Amino acid sequence: MELKAQAGKLWIDPDESEVVRSFPASGVRFVVVGGRAVQFHGHMRPAKDLDLLIEFSATNWGNLFSALRPLNASVPEFATLSAQKRYQARLAFYPSVEFLTAIDGVTFEEAWADALETIAHDLTVRIVSRVHLIASKASSPRLTDVEDAAALRAIGKLRERPF
Repeated sequence: MELKAQAGKLWIDPDESEVVRSFPASGVRFVVVGGRAVQFHGHMRPAKDLDLLIEFSATNWGNLFSALRPLNASVPEFATLSAQKRYQARLAFYPSVEFLTAIDGVTFEEAWADALETIAHDLTVRIVSRVHLIASKASSPRLTDVEDAAALRAIGKLRERPF
């Protein structure tokens, strides 16, 4: 599998770009997490989708609903959701985009406050900080996530070494 990502750059495919491009006009608050964030922070491993941590609030969910309407995509109505449950959703026509309402070890507010901004396809996109990405990955029971956390820690140590 060819990796198209480069450290310090966010690579998103055209379908993902179309979804993300619909967000600014509607005011959707989101942060890129998961494998694409891992790549951005320097660990070049394949990522199967674009994971977006979406702020779980009635206002933001309404904004998300509005942003997706022109794409013939949707998410469940906010009133049907529970704050005690995590939601993971894929869009039927955009299967490589995944919405998450929570991630392990980090709240949306923490992720948003310390997120890094980058440009992808002429869009300003927020990406979870390396510190929060490591915290999230280290809190996960999945082996891939634990390995990502270790790789990101090692990259951080290399960057901190005096030459």
